[in-house]
Amino acid sequence: MYGLLLAKIQNSVQHWSSKILSYAGKIQLLNSVIFGLESYWCACILLPKGVIKQIRKICKDFFWNQNGGKRWVFKSWKSICHPWREGGFGIKELLSWNKALLARLLWKLDQGVDSVWVQWTTEYNLCGQSVWEVSVKNFHSESFRGILVVRDDFLQKTGSIDSARARLASWVNNKKFNLSKAYDFFRLKSPTITWTKSIMGSSVVPSHGVITMIAGQGKLATTDSISRRGLILVNRYSMCECHEETHRHLFFRCPMSHFIWLGLTAWMRIASRSCDLLTELHWTIKRNTIRHWKTRWFRGCVTAAVYYILHERNTRIFAGQKRSPSQILWLIKYIVSIRLISCTSRVDEHDITSALNQ
Repeated sequence: MYGLLLAKIQNSVQHWSSKILSYAGKIQLLNSVIFGLESYWCACILLPKGVIKQIRKICKDFFWNQNGGKRWVFKSWKSICHPWREGGFGIKELLSWNKALLARLLWKLDQGVDSVWVQWTTEYNLCGQSVWEVSVKNFHSESFRGILVVRDDFLQKTGSIDSARARLASWVNNKKFNLSKAYDFFRLKSPTITWTKSIMGSSVVPSHGVITMIAGQGKLATTDSISRRGLILVNRYSMCECHEETHRHLFFRCPMSHFIWLGLTAWMRIASRSCDLLTELHWTIKRNTIRHWKTRWFRGCVTAAVYYILHERNTRIFAGQKRSPSQILWLIKYIVSIRLISCTSRVDEHDITSALNQ
């Protein structure tokens, strides 16, 4: 029965794998197309663990592979499925999402929502009992058995029927069940990372934000990270060829990246406090004008700087091509300017245009 679902997901992945996609592009595809296929099934039945494991493997292989070759695995799949505020990429964890969707059906049965499905299930499956008290019978369908499994898990987490019903009620607003709150209840939690707010927003190119997230967590494939995994490198030096490559050195203590960052801070007319990526990200959070266009300007600059510095580093290593720091600085300014103007209201358009041209 689940072969059709697995086949559709596999066919979609095989079609996409022939294209060169960034991490941001893969995240978007997983959250839209693949997750749309999964949600249709998850809203009806509780998927077996074996099927969930196969779907997870297909998604992992698609996310980490490029043109048939293995890519640097910098995070576990569980951590990738965390929200952005917790250092993940916002890909929903399938089992937790499955439980959240079935919790909505549990709420409908508990409230006796006016629908044909609720009326039929109440008459033929509940047989006069409450959904909180009925036990599994031989004539119960696989869909209803899944609801009872989620019910038991829900009761174990909340402690009692009254607490469970109160929790379900807290997820309802204007007679609409909030799936986001239900999913947040079932999923695994991770500590919040405050600086992730600095790499989100309309002024940030998605691929720039993803790379900055990885860099901020120290998960890039720099030479020090590769060495810690026991791999031997012939060249352990960074772009400046005078210092061992680390995340802190690459952003922004290397002479080349330092020149680029100082050029950007001068362009934004702000004093450079340090040449450390995390310090700059935390500084953005402390600013009071979070919605001001100058804050969006800074976010666009810091994420673009990380992206293009890493791009230049990879180009030098794998393609043997070099660009001057001035060329990279000009490119970053150009990309950030276009992005900032495109997402700005008419009220701020004149101020932004004047500031960018100075």
